[in-house]
Amino acid sequence: MIESTATHAIQRDRVIQTAHAVANRRLCRDHYCLTLRVPMFPPAQAGQFAHLSPERSAAQVDIESDEASHQEWARALNLPMLRRAFSIAGLRRDNAGIEVDVIYRVVGTATRWMESLRVGDPVSILGPMGNSFPISDHKPVAWLVAGGVGLPPMLWLAAALQETAKRVVAFCGAQTHDLLALTLDLAAHPNPSAMTATPSAKEFARCGTDVVLSTDDGSLGFRGYVGSAMAAYHQANPLRPDVLVVYTCGPEPMMHFVAEYCIARQIECYVCVERNMACGTGMCQSCVVPVRDTADPAGWSYRLCCTDGPIFEACNILWETPR
Repeated sequence: MIESTATHAIQRDRVIQTAHAVANRRLCRDHYCLTLRVPMFPPAQAGQFAHLSPERSAAQVDIESDEASHQEWARALNLPMLRRAFSIAGLRRDNAGIEVDVIYRVVGTATRWMESLRVGDPVSILGPMGNSFPISDHKPVAWLVAGGVGLPPMLWLAAALQETAKRVVAFCGAQTHDLLALTLDLAAHPNPSAMTATPSAKEFARCGTDVVLSTDDGSLGFRGYVGSAMAAYHQANPLRPDVLVVYTCGPEPMMHFVAEYCIARQIECYVCVERNMACGTGMCQSCVVPVRDTADPAGWSYRLCCTDGPIFEACNILWETPR
């Protein structure tokens, strides 16, 4: 069962528990999908994330263990000392428990540890964290714009939107074709372009979502950034702003472009922001996002990506911190 919601509520119910890897499959050159099974997981919605870290076995934990000893243990084994936040790419419930999908790109200590995980290996998981994508009933068309590692939350959102009557198009971009973390059916759809959307990506096709593919180097689909692919598609397939909502996640310059494009055309748009998070619960105050705030004398204030986000309305985000 795919969970969905029509609200934008912040999830306050979260648990920390031990999960076990049930799969860790390679999707493309640098991207993997890690599937974790947990005995329980609070209600969760598309856009929320999980906080992961290595799980210490009983033999590695003594009665006097504390945060300092955990960091020493992690450092000695070349493991991440702090949790890492990852958008949930999918969540399934059955009688045996819950499976959580996390898609990641191998770039550093934490993701190299994740790449090493095998079936049965334990992982400490904290979640669900953050708020969720709002799904309104009154707009019949939704566009999902994903660049690079911004793909995972869009996969879960596409599944949630399948339960609505919306027409959904996903715009998926990468630097080059072998960094596109999708299963493509190019035999049936050999010449993808920005002018038409096709069911060429199996992960989206199973949700009834067509895709527009783009690569920065032109090795697959539209040549250029995924935001430009969206703009070209919009020019070829114009829609009124009162029927369209846009969701985006990925590199910040790409999201900035999509946000400004939508604001200029009065299109409702939501951005899934990424920040490094030391705690994920709001205590460390490290993952700040500057936003417009009419209640503040300065006209702006900070919000926390982990608890006020990661989903923000595009018109509220300040892409540069005011001086």
